[in-house]
Amino acid sequence: MPSEVINTTIEFTYNVPNVIYSLDDSERKTGTAKYTGPDRIWVFVDEKTGAFSRVTPPLTAREDGADVPTPVGHKKVEVVAEDNPFIISLILGSNVETLNQTTITENLPNGSTVEYNEIPTIDQTYNLSELIYNLEDNKWIVPDYQTSSITWDDVINARNGALTASDGKIAPDQPDSVKQPWIEYRQALRDLPATFGKGTQNEIDAWKVRFPTPPGDA
Repeated sequence: MPSEVINTTIEFTYNVPNVIYSLDDSERKTGTAKYTGPDRIWVFVDEKTGAFSRVTPPLTAREDGADVPTPVGHKKVEVVAEDNPFIISLILGSNVETLNQTTITENLPNGSTVEYNEIPTIDQTYNLSELIYNLEDNKWIVPDYQTSSITWDDVINARNGALTASDGKIAPDQPDSVKQPWIEYRQALRDLPATFGKGTQNEIDAWKVRFPTPPGDA
């Protein structure tokens, strides 16, 4: 019969970059988080590379994790919250709260704003898919900082799609009150790379870009 899960609460610090989605941590910033959940879990890693595996969800005592057979090609690893609060928090992201969090509101060149966490959360800082277990010394290797998955290529592709979607919105016989907002909207889309400084020293990070609002949706 599976054992009863013992829950625990642990506060800990973790390293963060200077700003969210950056690789620069020259300011030596840290975040403080609180983990609340099982005191231990069992996970699987690739037996050759040590890469964290999603072959089965993390197991707790309730799932009899200590005794569940290990899939072929994998190694079972016990993660104890008291010993590795950061690792168990990275794996069980929903069990983690970032403490003393504040939100930054940044004004953008097109008059819109973007909000983001001053202290990046663990899942905004580290990518679980890059978690590695060192099979030689039986220790976890903390992943490098992650950058945003949104690139300027994504922005351009989305911009082009918005232009295509609005191609039929302007007709010669429309009154100016209807036509002009669409003309201005489409021009704002065309100007978007320049507005956000793409290719210049003032380039805004792609994930911060906010598109103009189509007429009628404001």
